[in-house]
Amino acid sequence: MNARTHARVLGEPVVDQDPIFVPSSSGHSKESILQSLQNFATISEALRFLGAGVLVASMSVFLLQGWNEGNDIRRYLLLLSQTGLLAASGFALTYGLKETKGARIFFGLALISVPANFTILSALLYSVMQWDGALGSYPAYATWQITDMANIGLTFAGAMVVLIPVTMFCFAIMARHSSTRLSAHFLLLNSLLLLPIRSSTAVGMVALLGTVYALYAVGKLVRNDGALRTPEGKFALATLFIPTGIILFRSMYFYQMDSLLIAMLSTAVFLATRQISLFPDRNQRVAVLLDLVSLPIALIAAFSLTDAFSRSVPWEFQAPIFAVTFAVMALDVARRTDSRRLATTAGVAVSLLTSTSFIFSVSISGSALGAFLCLLAGVSMVLVGRALKDRIATAAGGLTVLAGVAFGFSEFVELIFDSSWIELAIFGATSIALGSLLDRHGASLKMRLGSWLNELGKARQEA
Repeated sequence: MNARTHARVLGEPVVDQDPIFVPSSSGHSKESILQSLQNFATISEALRFLGAGVLVASMSVFLLQGWNEGNDIRRYLLLLSQTGLLAASGFALTYGLKETKGARIFFGLALISVPANFTILSALLYSVMQWDGALGSYPAYATWQITDMANIGLTFAGAMVVLIPVTMFCFAIMARHSSTRLSAHFLLLNSLLLLPIRSSTAVGMVALLGTVYALYAVGKLVRNDGALRTPEGKFALATLFIPTGIILFRSMYFYQMDSLLIAMLSTAVFLATRQISLFPDRNQRVAVLLDLVSLPIALIAAFSLTDAFSRSVPWEFQAPIFAVTFAVMALDVARRTDSRRLATTAGVAVSLLTSTSFIFSVSISGSALGAFLCLLAGVSMVLVGRALKDRIATAAGGLTVLAGVAFGFSEFVELIFDSSWIELAIFGATSIALGSLLDRHGASLKMRLGSWLNELGKARQEA
């Protein structure tokens, strides 16, 4: 209340009441003010990204203009200075302007530039030392050479003086509680870029191992630090996959790709999509979409792996390689997906493709070994189909058994007549011993298998 006396009525003081504010007709309401603040925040965000992009472009132009001067070590030192300038810009924004959002952009760009520096170090090292003899001709912009190992040693030491502190400081900004472990994993994965190998087989193995290690590190870090589920934490985790991506891209762009490399690349992508779809606090629609994309990736991996071993593996074993590879990946999708329709589709695909591959294999080869493997696959599918009450798997297994008998009957008869009595006796005795083992331990094995199948069935029903 306003304690000021405004007037007197009948000799008694009258106290003013609180003033009543009337909204101004100028339109400056609370909603309009909040909307204006939101608009300014959006504009500032856009300016922040634009400024960062222009600054990076200006530094890149400076570096490119200087690449024609001096040797490759000078070129690399200019590239290394870009990483230092990005980190310094973030540091200046943080402690100079007290602006953290723009600083995180610079620190993120500095973190991304670290694998680029390791890539150039790898090119310099590969110019003087190769483990696979795959050194070839490259475009001028991709050619990096150094004279001797002493210079590469000095260059490497100088680079580590810059890259290691930048990595640790950037991760401390992105994920403070896990910065040490993230830095160790990140630098270890970047060290894979330094391996002086370029052949597709070696590159595929390194990329696959790097992906598996990165997925293991991500899973362990997320379990121990919930702060990594923030956008900055997710970005920090995503940087662990950059070195593997560079290894694969470099091999695909500058070297010849073969089926084995495609198979390993598909497997790495499958594992990455699997980890993302199982990430905590994930979007359910995105997870189902990733599970759906995983099926064609599994098919590509199975085809590529089969083709890679086609020259060294007999025809009879190519169908099992394809069927087992695709079945393992597709059944994993069926087990983990939240979509019941997708789980059913994955199971049907496994049954049909497994049956088709074995039937095609035995019809082309016509050998006793191929027919035996076809019978074995068919019987296994029938047993699994009956245990899971899957009619499609049971029917596909029955067709596979019939194909094995139809295409392999004459080969079985010929094999019996061509075999000696000793071989037949050994086979008969082995069959008797196997029957005795089943009679002795069959019940326990059946219970264990039934328990496993029941758990699998419950998991499918829950899905």
